[in-house]
Amino acid sequence: MLIALCISLPFLILISLIVFGGGQVFMPLFSWLWNLLADNFGSQIDNNLINQVFTVSNSTPGVVSTKFAFLTGYLVANGAWWGYLAMFLTYFIFCMPAIFSMLIAMNYLNKFKTNTYFQNLIILFKPLIAGIMFSLAIQLLLSISIPQYYFNKSYQNYFGSVPLKNVSPGSLLDLFNTSSKIGLVRTYLLYIFLIIAAILSFILFKKKIKLIFVIVINISLAIILLEFLSKLIVKII
Repeated sequence: MLIALCISLPFLILISLIVFGGGQVFMPLFSWLWNLLADNFGSQIDNNLINQVFTVSNSTPGVVSTKFAFLTGYLVANGAWWGYLAMFLTYFIFCMPAIFSMLIAMNYLNKFKTNTYFQNLIILFKPLIAGIMFSLAIQLLLSISIPQYYFNKSYQNYFGSVPLKNVSPGSLLDLFNTSSKIGLVRTYLLYIFLIIAAILSFILFKKKIKLIFVIVINISLAIILLEFLSKLIVKII
């Protein structure tokens, strides 16, 4: 476990240095890192746990990428007591490159404004970041609407379906497993929920309703449709 922690530190520095953009851009890289630690260094990290981390990080206030780094220390500890200390170490290691980069940029800010090379570099970054964000949008949309399929998981697993034998009990895929009656009902209700949630969210945003209320309303709607209504339909049919 300590080996996994030591291996994760240089990767955290590398991710912090090379990635530009919003927190969603970090998701495939951290997913790759956690799977690497699980496959080669004994960390007990599976896709269900990774999805839980993504869900919690995206639904709570704060910078998403630093929450990923913070939780990395806990994940590699496999629940051991020192994982709570490792969380602060991985958080600190991840933040330091950004802090040093900011200090250097502030010292050379005036030079950058007139530097042709730097201006061309910014122009080059724009389509790259746009492509990453577009890829992530597809990835998130598929994981929400069609959880049986994956997209952009790694360079070896770009697109495909998840084998049913790899589905963990209680996982997201298990809830929408179409081989079972309730899973099939939940899948159809999920499509209905996505349409209703998209329209409802658009209307609420137009009315300038606070984001927290939009989230609570959509969560409540999801619980009603996917939990209570799905079980009721299964009992009826």
